[in-house]
Amino acid sequence: MKNKLYKISLSLGALLLVISTIFAQQAYAGDGFFSNIKRFDKHTYAGPFNISKLNRKKAKQKLTTDFVELEQNLAVKLIVQDLYVDVPSEAVTFDVDATVDQASSGQENALIATVSRDGLRTVLTQNFSSLVFTEDEVDTLASQIESQLRSGIMPQHIYLAKSIPELYEQAQTIASATYATKQLTKGLRLLLDDLNGAEIQPNSTFSFQEFVKDRESVVASDQDMSIMASLLYETALQTNWIIDERSIGNELTEGVQPGFEAVVNRKLDLDLQVTNPNQTVFTLHTKWDNSQITLSIEGLPFMHTYLPEVENLKLYNPKTVVQYSAFIPSGRVQTINKGKKAMEATVKRSILLNGSLLDYEDISIDFYTPQSKVERRNLTRPKTLTAGSADGTNSGSDLNPDSSSPTAGGNSSTDGSANGSDSGKPGSSSSNGSSNGNTSDKSGISGGNDSGNPNASGGQNKDEVFYDKGGNRVDKNGDPLD
Repeated sequence: MKNKLYKISLSLGALLLVISTIFAQQAYAGDGFFSNIKRFDKHTYAGPFNISKLNRKKAKQKLTTDFVELEQNLAVKLIVQDLYVDVPSEAVTFDVDATVDQASSGQENALIATVSRDGLRTVLTQNFSSLVFTEDEVDTLASQIESQLRSGIMPQHIYLAKSIPELYEQAQTIASATYATKQLTKGLRLLLDDLNGAEIQPNSTFSFQEFVKDRESVVASDQDMSIMASLLYETALQTNWIIDERSIGNELTEGVQPGFEAVVNRKLDLDLQVTNPNQTVFTLHTKWDNSQITLSIEGLPFMHTYLPEVENLKLYNPKTVVQYSAFIPSGRVQTINKGKKAMEATVKRSILLNGSLLDYEDISIDFYTPQSKVERRNLTRPKTLTAGSADGTNSGSDLNPDSSSPTAGGNSSTDGSANGSDSGKPGSSSSNGSSNGNTSDKSGISGGNDSGNPNASGGQNKDEVFYDKGGNRVDKNGDPLD
Protein backbone atom coordinates (compact mmCIF):
# COMPACT_ATOMS: atom_id res chain seq x y z
CA MET A 1 0.00 0.00 0.00
CA LYS A 2 2.77 2.33 0.91
CA ASN A 3 4.58 1.54 -2.33
CA LYS A 4 1.44 2.34 -4.26
CA LEU A 5 1.03 5.68 -2.51
CA TYR A 6 4.70 6.38 -3.06
CA LYS A 7 4.33 5.77 -6.81
CA ILE A 8 1.26 7.97 -7.00
CA SER A 9 3.04 10.77 -5.14
CA LEU A 10 6.06 10.41 -7.37
CA SER A 11 3.88 10.57 -10.48
CA LEU A 12 2.06 13.64 -9.23
CA GLY A 13 5.37 15.31 -8.41
CA ALA A 14 6.71 14.57 -11.86
CA LEU A 15 3.53 15.93 -13.42
CA LEU A 16 3.75 19.11 -11.37
CA LEU A 17 7.38 19.47 -12.38
CA VAL A 18 6.47 19.18 -16.05
CA ILE A 19 3.64 21.67 -15.69
CA SER A 20 5.90 24.07 -13.81
CA THR A 21 8.52 23.75 -16.51
CA ILE A 22 5.95 24.52 -19.20
CA PHE A 23 4.72 27.60 -17.38
CA ALA A 24 8.26 28.74 -16.70
CA GLN A 25 9.11 28.31 -20.36
CA GLN A 26 6.08 30.39 -21.31
CA ALA A 27 6.88 33.04 -18.76
CA TYR A 28 10.57 33.45 -19.54
CA ALA A 29 11.14 32.10 -23.03
CA GLY A 30 7.78 32.88 -24.58
CA ASP A 31 7.82 29.66 -26.61
CA GLY A 32 5.93 27.45 -24.23
CA PHE A 33 3.04 25.21 -25.11
CA PHE A 34 0.43 27.49 -23.63
CA SER A 35 1.99 30.58 -25.11
CA ASN A 36 1.52 29.11 -28.55
CA ILE A 37 -2.13 28.50 -27.81
CA LYS A 38 -2.90 31.88 -26.24
CA ARG A 39 -3.43 34.69 -28.74
CA PHE A 40 -2.94 38.42 -28.44
CA ASP A 41 -6.11 40.46 -28.09
CA LYS A 42 -7.37 42.98 -30.60
CA HIS A 43 -5.45 46.23 -31.09
CA THR A 44 -2.11 44.71 -30.18
CA TYR A 45 0.82 46.34 -31.99
CA ALA A 46 4.58 46.00 -31.97
CA GLY A 47 5.69 49.37 -33.24
CA PRO A 48 3.72 49.94 -36.46
CA PHE A 49 3.10 46.19 -36.95
CA ASN A 50 -0.24 44.60 -36.07
CA ILE A 51 0.06 41.30 -34.19
CA SER A 52 -3.56 41.08 -33.02
CA LYS A 53 -5.10 37.57 -32.76
CA LEU A 54 -1.69 35.94 -33.24
CA ASN A 55 -0.04 33.64 -30.76
CA ARG A 56 3.53 34.39 -29.84
CA LYS A 57 5.01 31.93 -32.30
CA LYS A 58 3.02 33.36 -35.20
CA ALA A 59 3.77 36.89 -34.02
CA LYS A 60 7.51 36.18 -34.08
CA GLN A 61 7.30 34.75 -37.55
CA LYS A 62 5.44 37.82 -38.79
CA LEU A 63 7.80 40.28 -37.10
CA THR A 64 10.84 38.47 -38.49
CA THR A 65 9.60 39.26 -41.99
CA ASP A 66 8.57 42.80 -41.02
CA PHE A 67 11.95 43.53 -39.43
CA VAL A 68 13.81 42.49 -42.57
CA GLU A 69 11.83 45.06 -44.55
CA LEU A 70 12.27 47.63 -41.78
CA GLU A 71 16.04 47.24 -41.80
CA GLN A 72 16.10 47.63 -45.58
CA ASN A 73 14.19 50.91 -45.28
CA LEU A 74 16.08 52.12 -42.23
CA ALA A 75 16.41 55.93 -42.25
CA VAL A 76 18.23 57.21 -39.18
CA LYS A 77 20.05 60.49 -39.79
CA LEU A 78 22.74 61.90 -37.53
CA ILE A 79 22.76 65.70 -37.77
CA VAL A 80 25.54 68.07 -36.82
CA GLN A 81 24.82 71.62 -38.02
CA ASP A 82 24.58 71.45 -41.83
CA LEU A 83 25.52 67.78 -42.38
CA TYR A 84 23.13 64.81 -42.40
CA VAL A 85 24.68 61.33 -42.16
CA ASP A 86 22.75 58.06 -42.44
CA VAL A 87 23.33 55.32 -39.89
CA PRO A 88 24.00 52.12 -41.90
CA SER A 89 21.51 49.30 -41.39
CA GLU A 90 24.39 46.98 -40.50
CA ALA A 91 24.85 48.93 -37.27
CA VAL A 92 21.24 48.34 -36.12
CA THR A 93 19.64 45.03 -35.09
CA PHE A 94 15.95 44.55 -34.23
CA ASP A 95 15.36 41.81 -31.62
CA VAL A 96 12.24 39.79 -32.50
CA ASP A 97 12.21 37.61 -29.37
CA ALA A 98 12.64 40.52 -26.97
CA THR A 99 9.97 42.53 -28.79
CA VAL A 100 7.35 39.74 -28.56
CA ASP A 101 8.26 38.68 -25.03
CA GLN A 102 7.74 42.16 -23.60
CA ALA A 103 4.57 42.79 -25.61
CA SER A 104 1.35 43.33 -23.66
CA SER A 105 -1.90 42.14 -25.18
CA GLY A 106 -4.28 44.82 -26.44
CA GLN A 107 -1.67 47.61 -26.29
CA GLU A 108 0.84 49.43 -28.47
CA ASN A 109 4.25 47.97 -27.73
CA ALA A 110 7.74 49.25 -28.49
CA LEU A 111 10.28 47.59 -30.74
CA ILE A 112 13.53 46.46 -29.20
CA ALA A 113 16.60 47.49 -31.21
CA THR A 114 20.32 47.34 -30.52
CA VAL A 115 22.89 49.75 -31.99
CA SER A 116 26.47 48.59 -32.42
CA ARG A 117 28.77 50.93 -30.49
CA ASP A 118 31.75 50.08 -32.68
CA GLY A 119 29.78 50.69 -35.87
CA LEU A 120 28.46 54.02 -34.57
CA ARG A 121 31.94 55.17 -33.54
CA THR A 122 33.19 54.46 -37.07
CA VAL A 123 30.38 56.54 -38.58
CA LEU A 124 31.13 59.47 -36.27
CA THR A 125 34.87 59.39 -36.89
CA GLN A 126 34.56 59.23 -40.67
CA ASN A 127 31.97 61.98 -41.08
CA PHE A 128 32.50 64.41 -38.19
CA SER A 129 36.27 64.60 -38.09
CA SER A 130 36.25 68.15 -36.66
CA LEU A 131 34.61 66.87 -33.45
CA VAL A 132 35.91 64.49 -30.79
CA PHE A 133 33.61 61.89 -29.16
CA THR A 134 34.37 60.04 -25.92
CA GLU A 135 33.25 56.46 -25.21
CA ASP A 136 30.53 57.71 -22.89
CA GLU A 137 29.26 60.10 -25.57
CA VAL A 138 29.14 57.28 -28.13
CA ASP A 139 27.18 55.12 -25.67
CA THR A 140 24.79 57.99 -24.91
CA LEU A 141 24.19 58.56 -28.60
CA ALA A 142 23.60 54.84 -29.24
CA SER A 143 21.04 54.72 -26.44
CA GLN A 144 19.28 57.75 -27.93
CA ILE A 145 19.06 56.03 -31.32
CA GLU A 146 17.69 52.84 -29.72
CA SER A 147 15.08 54.88 -27.89
CA GLN A 148 13.87 56.65 -31.04
CA LEU A 149 13.73 53.36 -32.97
CA ARG A 150 11.19 51.95 -30.50
CA SER A 151 8.36 53.46 -32.53
CA GLY A 152 9.53 51.83 -35.77
CA ILE A 153 8.61 55.01 -37.68
CA MET A 154 11.03 56.32 -40.29
CA PRO A 155 12.85 58.59 -40.79
CA GLN A 156 14.40 59.41 -37.44
CA HIS A 157 16.57 62.52 -36.92
CA ILE A 158 19.19 62.51 -34.19
CA TYR A 159 20.61 65.96 -33.35
CA LEU A 160 23.98 65.32 -31.80
CA ALA A 161 24.13 68.67 -30.01
CA LYS A 162 20.87 67.87 -28.20
CA SER A 163 21.87 64.32 -27.34
CA ILE A 164 25.38 65.34 -26.26
CA PRO A 165 25.33 68.88 -24.76
CA GLU A 166 29.03 68.56 -23.98
CA LEU A 167 29.72 69.17 -27.67
CA TYR A 168 29.20 72.89 -27.04
CA GLU A 169 32.55 72.88 -25.29
CA GLN A 170 34.09 72.47 -28.75
CA ALA A 171 32.55 75.73 -30.05
CA GLN A 172 34.87 77.93 -32.10
CA THR A 173 34.89 81.04 -34.31
CA ILE A 174 33.24 80.00 -37.56
CA ALA A 175 32.91 83.34 -39.42
CA SER A 176 34.22 86.91 -39.20
CA ALA A 177 34.29 90.24 -41.07
CA THR A 178 36.17 93.51 -40.57
CA TYR A 179 35.61 97.23 -41.17
CA ALA A 180 38.44 99.78 -41.14
CA THR A 181 37.85 103.02 -39.23
CA LYS A 182 40.28 105.30 -37.45
CA GLN A 183 37.73 106.60 -34.97
CA LEU A 184 34.56 105.21 -33.43
CA THR A 185 31.43 107.30 -33.24
CA LYS A 186 29.25 107.12 -30.16
CA GLY A 187 26.70 105.10 -32.10
CA LEU A 188 29.28 102.53 -33.19
CA ARG A 189 30.53 102.16 -29.61
CA LEU A 190 27.02 101.46 -28.35
CA LEU A 191 26.37 98.98 -31.15
CA LEU A 192 29.62 97.15 -30.42
CA ASP A 193 28.68 96.85 -26.75
CA ASP A 194 25.14 95.62 -27.41
CA LEU A 195 26.05 93.13 -30.13
CA ASN A 196 28.95 91.63 -28.20
CA GLY A 197 27.69 88.42 -26.59
CA ALA A 198 24.28 88.46 -28.30
CA GLU A 199 22.93 84.95 -28.88
CA ILE A 200 20.97 83.73 -31.89
CA GLN A 201 18.82 80.83 -30.75
CA PRO A 202 18.06 77.65 -32.76
CA ASN A 203 15.42 78.03 -35.47
CA SER A 204 15.01 81.73 -34.72
CA THR A 205 15.12 84.94 -36.78
CA PHE A 206 17.38 87.86 -35.91
CA SER A 207 16.14 91.34 -36.89
CA PHE A 208 18.63 94.18 -36.58
CA GLN A 209 15.98 96.84 -35.96
CA GLU A 210 14.16 94.69 -33.40
CA PHE A 211 17.43 93.92 -31.63
CA VAL A 212 18.40 97.57 -31.04
CA LYS A 213 14.86 98.80 -30.37
CA ASP A 214 15.02 98.36 -26.59
CA ARG A 215 18.75 98.93 -26.14
CA GLU A 216 20.99 101.94 -25.71
CA SER A 217 22.29 101.62 -29.28
CA VAL A 218 18.88 102.69 -30.61
CA VAL A 219 20.28 106.26 -30.65
CA ALA A 220 22.89 105.27 -33.25
CA SER A 221 22.53 106.74 -36.72
CA ASP A 222 21.27 104.69 -39.65
CA GLN A 223 24.75 104.86 -41.17
CA ASP A 224 26.34 103.34 -38.06
CA MET A 225 23.69 100.62 -38.03
CA SER A 226 24.29 99.97 -41.72
CA ILE A 227 28.00 99.47 -41.06
CA MET A 228 27.37 96.85 -38.37
CA ALA A 229 24.54 95.24 -40.34
CA SER A 230 26.87 94.92 -43.33
CA LEU A 231 29.43 93.11 -41.16
CA LEU A 232 26.75 90.76 -39.86
CA TYR A 233 25.54 90.10 -43.41
CA GLU A 234 29.06 89.29 -44.60
CA THR A 235 29.59 86.83 -41.74
CA ALA A 236 26.16 85.25 -42.25
CA LEU A 237 27.14 84.42 -45.84
CA GLN A 238 29.95 82.30 -44.37
CA THR A 239 27.34 80.07 -42.68
CA ASN A 240 24.21 78.21 -43.73
CA TRP A 241 21.97 80.93 -42.29
CA ILE A 242 19.01 82.07 -44.36
CA ILE A 243 18.94 85.72 -45.49
CA ASP A 244 15.31 86.78 -45.09
CA GLU A 245 15.64 90.52 -45.74
CA ARG A 246 18.49 92.68 -46.97
CA SER A 247 18.64 96.00 -48.85
CA ILE A 248 21.25 98.29 -50.39
CA GLY A 249 21.28 102.09 -50.61
CA ASN A 250 21.43 104.49 -53.54
CA GLU A 251 25.10 104.93 -52.71
CA LEU A 252 27.47 102.40 -51.18
CA THR A 253 27.98 102.97 -47.45
CA GLU A 254 31.43 104.47 -46.97
CA GLY A 255 34.06 101.85 -46.17
CA VAL A 256 31.81 98.85 -46.83
CA GLN A 257 33.02 96.32 -49.37
CA PRO A 258 30.86 96.28 -52.54
CA GLY A 259 28.57 93.28 -52.62
CA PHE A 260 28.30 92.98 -48.83
CA GLU A 261 26.30 96.08 -47.96
CA ALA A 262 23.18 95.76 -45.79
CA VAL A 263 21.39 99.06 -45.21
CA VAL A 264 19.31 99.85 -42.14
CA ASN A 265 16.93 102.78 -42.66
CA ARG A 266 14.27 103.20 -40.00
CA LYS A 267 12.36 105.86 -41.93
CA LEU A 268 12.01 103.57 -44.96
CA ASP A 269 11.73 100.45 -42.76
CA LEU A 270 14.78 98.81 -44.34
CA ASP A 271 16.14 96.04 -42.14
CA LEU A 272 18.52 93.08 -42.06
CA GLN A 273 16.91 89.80 -41.03
CA VAL A 274 18.63 86.40 -40.89
CA THR A 275 17.38 83.00 -39.69
CA ASN A 276 19.39 80.33 -37.90
CA PRO A 277 18.03 77.00 -39.25
CA ASN A 278 20.26 74.88 -37.00
CA GLN A 279 19.52 73.20 -33.67
CA THR A 280 22.40 75.00 -31.95
CA VAL A 281 22.99 78.44 -30.44
CA PHE A 282 25.39 80.95 -31.99
CA THR A 283 27.04 83.87 -30.21
CA LEU A 284 28.10 87.20 -31.76
CA HIS A 285 31.36 88.83 -30.70
CA THR A 286 32.58 92.35 -31.54
CA LYS A 287 35.78 94.27 -30.90
CA TRP A 288 37.66 97.35 -32.08
CA ASP A 289 41.41 96.98 -32.33
CA ASN A 290 44.10 98.62 -34.46
CA SER A 291 41.60 100.95 -36.17
CA GLN A 292 39.49 97.99 -37.22
CA ILE A 293 36.07 96.70 -36.17
CA THR A 294 35.72 92.91 -36.15
CA LEU A 295 32.42 91.03 -35.91
CA SER A 296 32.60 87.25 -35.51
CA ILE A 297 30.22 84.33 -34.96
CA GLU A 298 31.04 81.58 -32.46
CA GLY A 299 29.41 78.16 -32.38
CA LEU A 300 29.80 74.52 -33.29
CA PRO A 301 31.78 74.25 -36.52
CA PHE A 302 29.99 73.53 -39.78
CA MET A 303 30.86 70.44 -41.74
CA HIS A 304 30.65 72.42 -44.99
CA THR A 305 32.80 75.42 -45.85
CA TYR A 306 31.03 78.53 -47.20
CA LEU A 307 33.15 80.99 -49.21
CA PRO A 308 31.33 84.10 -50.52
CA GLU A 309 33.20 86.24 -53.03
CA VAL A 310 32.69 89.20 -55.36
CA GLU A 311 32.98 87.41 -58.68
CA ASN A 312 32.74 90.52 -60.83
CA LEU A 313 32.89 94.27 -60.17
CA LYS A 314 32.00 96.56 -63.09
CA LEU A 315 32.19 100.36 -63.27
CA TYR A 316 30.28 102.52 -65.76
CA ASN A 317 31.21 106.13 -66.59
CA PRO A 318 28.49 108.72 -65.91
CA LYS A 319 27.00 111.10 -68.48
CA THR A 320 28.09 114.74 -68.61
CA VAL A 321 25.50 117.51 -68.28
CA VAL A 322 26.61 120.89 -69.73
CA GLN A 323 25.18 124.22 -68.56
CA TYR A 324 25.91 127.54 -70.26
CA SER A 325 26.38 130.86 -68.53
CA ALA A 326 27.35 134.35 -69.63
CA PHE A 327 29.39 134.70 -66.46
CA ILE A 328 31.91 132.02 -67.41
CA PRO A 329 34.97 133.41 -69.27
CA SER A 330 35.51 132.18 -72.79
CA GLY A 331 37.50 128.97 -72.98
CA ARG A 332 37.01 128.05 -69.33
CA VAL A 333 34.94 125.16 -67.90
CA GLN A 334 33.59 125.18 -64.36
CA THR A 335 32.89 121.76 -62.77
CA ILE A 336 29.75 121.91 -60.64
CA ASN A 337 29.55 118.19 -59.80
CA LYS A 338 32.32 115.70 -60.46
CA GLY A 339 29.74 112.93 -60.76
CA LYS A 340 30.09 109.30 -59.73
CA LYS A 341 30.50 106.12 -61.72
CA ALA A 342 27.84 103.43 -61.71
CA MET A 343 28.87 100.17 -60.07
CA GLU A 344 27.68 96.57 -60.39
CA ALA A 345 28.88 93.90 -57.94
CA THR A 346 28.10 90.22 -58.55
CA VAL A 347 28.43 87.98 -55.47
CA LYS A 348 28.59 84.20 -55.58
CA ARG A 349 29.39 81.53 -52.99
CA SER A 350 31.33 78.28 -53.09
CA ILE A 351 30.21 75.39 -50.85
CA LEU A 352 32.84 72.77 -50.11
CA LEU A 353 32.87 69.49 -48.18
CA ASN A 354 36.23 68.08 -47.16
CA GLY A 355 37.88 70.41 -49.66
CA SER A 356 35.75 69.29 -52.62
CA LEU A 357 33.44 71.76 -54.37
CA LEU A 358 29.79 70.76 -54.01
CA ASP A 359 28.01 73.87 -55.28
CA TYR A 360 28.66 77.34 -56.69
CA GLU A 361 25.56 79.43 -56.09
CA ASP A 362 24.38 82.93 -56.96
CA ILE A 363 23.94 85.29 -54.01
CA SER A 364 23.19 88.78 -55.36
CA ILE A 365 23.80 91.39 -58.04
CA ASP A 366 24.05 94.87 -56.50
CA PHE A 367 23.79 97.89 -58.80
CA TYR A 368 24.46 101.49 -57.80
CA THR A 369 23.22 104.16 -60.23
CA PRO A 370 25.63 106.81 -61.53
CA GLN A 371 25.61 110.52 -60.72
CA SER A 372 25.96 112.74 -63.78
CA LYS A 373 28.96 115.03 -64.14
CA VAL A 374 27.84 118.68 -64.35
CA GLU A 375 29.94 121.31 -66.17
CA ARG A 376 29.28 125.02 -66.75
CA ARG A 377 30.67 126.72 -69.85
CA ASN A 378 30.52 130.20 -71.38
CA LEU A 379 27.80 131.26 -73.84
CA THR A 380 28.62 131.01 -77.55
CA ARG A 381 27.39 134.14 -79.38
CA PRO A 382 26.43 133.95 -83.11
CA LYS A 383 28.33 136.17 -85.54
CA THR A 384 26.41 139.20 -87.04
CA LEU A 385 26.38 139.24 -90.85
CA THR A 386 26.60 142.74 -92.53
CA ALA A 387 26.42 143.83 -96.15
CA GLY A 388 26.91 147.24 -97.85
CA SER A 389 26.00 148.61 -101.33
CA ALA A 390 28.33 150.66 -103.50
CA ASP A 391 25.53 152.88 -104.92
CA GLY A 392 24.62 154.30 -101.53
CA THR A 393 21.27 152.54 -101.18
CA ASN A 394 20.09 151.38 -97.82
CA SER A 395 21.23 147.99 -96.66
CA GLY A 396 20.69 146.14 -93.42
CA SER A 397 21.31 142.90 -91.69
CA ASP A 398 19.07 141.07 -89.28
CA LEU A 399 19.76 138.31 -86.85
CA ASN A 400 19.13 135.03 -88.60
CA PRO A 401 15.85 133.83 -87.12
CA ASP A 402 16.91 130.23 -87.54
CA SER A 403 20.04 130.64 -85.44
CA SER A 404 20.03 130.18 -81.70
CA SER A 405 22.46 130.40 -78.85
CA PRO A 406 22.67 128.09 -75.77
CA THR A 407 21.28 129.52 -72.60
CA ALA A 408 21.65 128.75 -68.93
CA GLY A 409 19.28 129.16 -66.02
CA GLY A 410 16.33 129.86 -68.31
CA ASN A 411 18.02 132.97 -69.78
CA SER A 412 18.05 133.76 -73.48
CA SER A 413 19.17 136.77 -75.51
CA THR A 414 18.98 137.97 -79.09
CA ASP A 415 20.52 141.00 -80.83
CA GLY A 416 19.11 142.99 -83.80
CA SER A 417 20.80 145.84 -85.76
CA ALA A 418 20.11 148.05 -88.83
CA ASN A 419 22.24 150.55 -90.80
CA GLY A 420 20.95 153.27 -93.23
CA SER A 421 22.65 155.82 -95.57
CA ASP A 422 21.48 158.98 -97.50
CA SER A 423 22.91 159.82 -100.96
CA GLY A 424 22.87 163.54 -100.19
CA LYS A 425 24.33 163.43 -96.74
CA PRO A 426 25.41 160.28 -95.03
CA GLY A 427 23.41 159.35 -91.99
CA SER A 428 22.75 156.24 -89.94
CA SER A 429 20.37 154.94 -87.37
CA SER A 430 20.30 151.72 -85.35
CA SER A 431 18.30 150.10 -82.63
CA ASN A 432 18.97 147.10 -80.42
CA GLY A 433 16.46 145.06 -78.46
CA SER A 434 17.02 142.41 -75.80
CA SER A 435 14.83 140.40 -73.48
CA ASN A 436 15.19 138.25 -70.35
CA GLY A 437 12.60 135.77 -69.19
CA ASN A 438 9.24 135.83 -70.91
CA THR A 439 9.43 139.33 -72.48
CA SER A 440 9.39 139.24 -76.29
CA ASP A 441 12.40 140.69 -78.12
CA LYS A 442 11.82 143.50 -80.57
CA SER A 443 13.95 145.69 -82.80
CA GLY A 444 12.96 148.56 -85.07
CA ILE A 445 14.69 148.98 -88.42
CA SER A 446 14.32 152.08 -90.54
CA GLY A 447 16.16 153.87 -93.33
CA GLY A 448 15.27 156.62 -95.83
CA ASN A 449 16.46 159.18 -98.46
CA ASP A 450 15.38 162.86 -98.80
CA SER A 451 16.58 164.35 -102.10
CA GLY A 452 14.94 167.69 -101.35
CA ASN A 453 16.63 168.22 -98.06
CA PRO A 454 20.23 167.15 -98.04
CA ASN A 455 20.36 167.52 -94.30
CA ALA A 456 17.59 165.04 -93.78
CA SER A 457 18.56 161.97 -91.91
CA GLY A 458 17.02 158.52 -91.72
CA GLY A 459 14.32 158.11 -89.09
CA GLN A 460 11.99 155.50 -87.72
CA ASN A 461 9.14 154.41 -89.99
CA LYS A 462 5.60 155.05 -88.96
CA ASP A 463 4.80 151.34 -89.04
CA GLU A 464 7.12 149.73 -86.52
CA VAL A 465 8.12 146.13 -87.18
CA PHE A 466 8.51 143.68 -84.27
CA TYR A 467 10.09 140.23 -84.08
CA ASP A 468 9.35 137.44 -81.66
CA LYS A 469 12.00 135.23 -80.07
CA GLY A 470 11.96 132.93 -83.06
CA GLY A 471 12.76 135.83 -85.43
CA ASN A 472 9.25 135.92 -86.95
CA ARG A 473 7.65 139.26 -87.90
CA VAL A 474 4.79 140.30 -85.62
CA ASP A 475 2.81 143.48 -84.98
CA LYS A 476 2.94 145.42 -81.74
CA ASN A 477 0.27 143.13 -80.30
CA GLY A 478 2.40 140.06 -80.98
CA ASP A 479 0.22 138.77 -83.85
CA PRO A 480 2.06 137.29 -86.87
CA LEU A 481 2.27 139.55 -89.91
CA ASP A 482 2.96 136.86 -92.49
